[in-house]
Amino acid sequence: MGQPAKPFVHILLFACRQCDEPIPSAVKSDESNVDEVDARTLSLRCGSCGWAGRLMGTEAKRHWVGQWDS
Repeated sequence: MGQPAKPFVHILLFACRQCDEPIPSAVKSDESNVDEVDARTLSLRCGSCGWAGRLMGTEAKRHWVGQWDS
C-alpha cells in the first residue's frame, strides 16, 4: 500500500473591509482544488484596525496553493 497523500495549504489574501490593509489566511486541505476552499466562509481579523468578520474564499484578492510537508 502506498503512502498517504500529502495535504495542501491554501494561502488567501483578503483586503480589510474597513481600512483596506491585507489580511492573510492559511487553510490546510486534502485537495489542491481552489474551488473547495473558495466555497468556505473564513473568520478574519485585521491586524491594523481590528476589524473582524467572515468572508467567503471567493472574496480573496489572491489565492495560492502548495503542497504541505509536515
